[in-house]
Amino acid sequence: MNVLQNLTELYNTLPYDSTYRSVAKGILDNLGRMEEITIYDIAELTDSSRTTVWRMVQKMGYKSFSDFRFALQSAVSQYGYYNRMLPPAVCTDEEKLRESMIERMEQSARMYEELCSPSLMTQLVDELKAADKVHFYMPFRLGMVGMMQQNLAMSGKETAYHILYPRIMDAVDELSDRSIVIIATIEFAETLDMKNAFLKIKERGARIWLTGTSRTKYRKYADRMLLDVEADSFSWITTLEAMLLSLSELYRAKCIDY
Repeated sequence: MNVLQNLTELYNTLPYDSTYRSVAKGILDNLGRMEEITIYDIAELTDSSRTTVWRMVQKMGYKSFSDFRFALQSAVSQYGYYNRMLPPAVCTDEEKLRESMIERMEQSARMYEELCSPSLMTQLVDELKAADKVHFYMPFRLGMVGMMQQNLAMSGKETAYHILYPRIMDAVDELSDRSIVIIATIEFAETLDMKNAFLKIKERGARIWLTGTSRTKYRKYADRMLLDVEADSFSWITTLEAMLLSLSELYRAKCIDY
């Protein structure tokens, strides 16, 4: 998962008095200074200890501070590339921005119509009904996942939503051969190799529903490919949200509001 997304996840989810949250905030507030920074510099910048900084780096899944720093430097230097959903040329002109948004929403509608047939959605819901646990491993937070989790929980399903790699690796131990894991990857923005997570999931016998670029290197581990098409980031995420909302509502109708 991407280092900036992981730092943001820590900052948003840890308690306000957490020292790790303070370190994450200090780094996010000073990204321009990260090019040659050391672990001692971060400790001084965030009024914490070297040990605290190192433990936070471990919580994010890095094996060394050098790996973390390299990932951070790469993310900052490429920020304008991977954290952009619309072309730069349209973002400074309100009318062009509006036209671009409409065009991409229309593309999302076409993708949804083509890739989310009624028969497929029914089949997916039936598989969810038969599962004992449904986990979501994503590189970001999606509102529709939270809604879907509530409906799964109301019908007695165990569910989990993880972004940080170490938490994903721990959560995999809870899976069984009746579990489903829904995974999204954005590999050009990833800095941690997910191979071991996929292997561990397969060892547990759980089914993997994978979505992301159609050229994903993790394709061989997938039991299902969802939204298996090349598309711009905005259209893909919008379609994914629509698909999850549809699954959530159809699941609720079949399993809760019957």
